[in-house]
Amino acid sequence: MQRFYWERLSKKLREKIDRLGFAGYFTFDLAQAKGMRLVVGREKDVALYWLVDESDGVIADAKFQAWGPIGLIAAAEVASELLLRKTYDQASRVTADLIDQHVRDRKEIPAFPKECDPYLNQVLSAIDQAVQHCLDIPCVASYDMTPIENDFGEIPGGIPGWETFSKEQKLHIIEEVIGKEIRPYVELDAGNVKVMDFREEREVLIAYEGACTSCLSATGSTLTAIQKILRARVHPSLFVTPTDGEIS
Repeated sequence: MQRFYWERLSKKLREKIDRLGFAGYFTFDLAQAKGMRLVVGREKDVALYWLVDESDGVIADAKFQAWGPIGLIAAAEVASELLLRKTYDQASRVTADLIDQHVRDRKEIPAFPKECDPYLNQVLSAIDQAVQHCLDIPCVASYDMTPIENDFGEIPGGIPGWETFSKEQKLHIIEEVIGKEIRPYVELDAGNVKVMDFREEREVLIAYEGACTSCLSATGSTLTAIQKILRARVHPSLFVTPTDGEIS
């Protein structure tokens, strides 16, 4: 691999490559001993191994084997980590962008260079193959999928000049942050978050859609995570209020 290729990977991604935590495979006998279903998804040079709980469709453990460029190995490692403890239904909604966001150093700089797009797509195809072997398993519909678990950077004092922006500019920034750092995660639960309004210079009104409307975590850990992200990325004075989608 050429030197420039390695240096264009994010620091978080290089650290994961140096210390692979999910490389390997499971056997049928091991799956039986643990009372799990062994699920294997293969696509070209990558194979994903899942131990799936047949009572609720949760991926209890994950490993991978990959033969080829470091970009393929990295994509399989990150995907395996991201899918751990998720349901196979959530796994079916994972995107290349979500895998990339999981290991970014900075929100605006991709973790994988463009040359790695074919490897990310290959891993997504392997995920799709694995999901097909799970469709007969009953899947719990609602799980607590907190938007971002990574340690994302905080902007001390908020975005420079925040107080001078118009309401429309502030709404645009808030929507951009939610679109990039929150919405892809709640979409794993077939949900959505819509920005409804911005009031009194600090109150962000949101409405949940889809599965989020009936999920208890929408008013608990997910709401807390959304507020934490907006305070870190936009301004520390912000607080988030969920609504029923109607603004008076």
